[in-house]
Amino acid sequence: MRNIITAMAMGAIVLALSACGQIENSGETQTNAAGGTTEISDRMGGGWEKQNNETASSADGKPSESKKEEQPVTGADEIDAYCESSSFDEADLLYHATKKIEAEADVYEYEGEYNSYDVNEPALEIKKNDDGTYQIQIDLFRLYLLDDGIGKVTEDGLEFTAGPSENVVNGVITLDEDIATVTIFGQKWLDFAGLSEYRFYKTSDVPNIAENADSETAAEELLDLFINGSISAVDSTDLTSAFYITDLNRDSGEGDSYSVGEKIDLDNDGENELVISGPYGGIYLDARDNRVYEFAAGDGNPLILSYVYYNGAIWIMYSNRMNAGYESYHMKKFEGADNLAAEINFGEELADPNNAESETKYTWNGTIISYDEYTELCSRIFAAEVSTD
Repeated sequence: MRNIITAMAMGAIVLALSACGQIENSGETQTNAAGGTTEISDRMGGGWEKQNNETASSADGKPSESKKEEQPVTGADEIDAYCESSSFDEADLLYHATKKIEAEADVYEYEGEYNSYDVNEPALEIKKNDDGTYQIQIDLFRLYLLDDGIGKVTEDGLEFTAGPSENVVNGVITLDEDIATVTIFGQKWLDFAGLSEYRFYKTSDVPNIAENADSETAAEELLDLFINGSISAVDSTDLTSAFYITDLNRDSGEGDSYSVGEKIDLDNDGENELVISGPYGGIYLDARDNRVYEFAAGDGNPLILSYVYYNGAIWIMYSNRMNAGYESYHMKKFEGADNLAAEINFGEELADPNNAESETKYTWNGTIISYDEYTELCSRIFAAEVSTD
């Protein structure tokens, strides 16, 4: 594209100078007002030699007057260049105006679709917005998807930010002809990915970003993309936790395998989450902000994951029954995955942990309650518990 722009600009210079009489073919003649001719010689000795033809005056006896034509040349920066019959100043002016137009055109060269050298598939999309900013989507194969990038052209290149507020990624995109180099800043990213520079090659000037790309993809569609292995999931508090469904052990013949479970509204926001059943209750995934996030996960015997219908809402519950004489339960109610609305803690334990013969005490949110009260509460909760291990 740059070569085309340059060729067009240089052609404009030649045409402009030709129109002013500064570039003529050898032996070409001009007709004056009285019908005489003036020959324009070839360029000799670094200058233009011009023969004067003094012709007869007009009928009123006055010498004929020769007028210079002034032809303004305009560019993107609104610079007017006027032709002079014996000077190349305007050519220099046009040259610099053209370079400025090229520089402005370079800004638009970022826009387009680029393939990854790793998989030879589209992995970088750049689209220019009406306000001069850019939408940027970067798919680092089996590593990370940055699909919400916003960029602005600076003297260093197309600088951008992307990712959730808890883990914002900053970087810059530079061009060398049709090769785009994406550099992501920060030691945290380098520790996570082991690499901070990625190269892509341009395949189209038209990016594959829909006009409504700023609207969120439906939660169900995002969850299906995870199930199909197209996108990863990540813990919003830990950038290094990104994983694909293929990273999970899904061998049904093993006790620690995972399987795709139901979709259900676990955070009471009107949209379904995805249950991945598995060891210690598996993993619950939430889709928001055009990404899939780990919402909850079991973590060994002290944190067995399940969910419960309680008091008209769904609560996430972590259970610990690993020690004799001790049980504890922690329930969380969410109103949106990032909005913890309420918590309940209850359990039972020996009054004297060192004496197996001691009495058992029962607690509800830190308050000691009777055995009957505890039994009644537990019966309501456990009757509505759904195990996902």
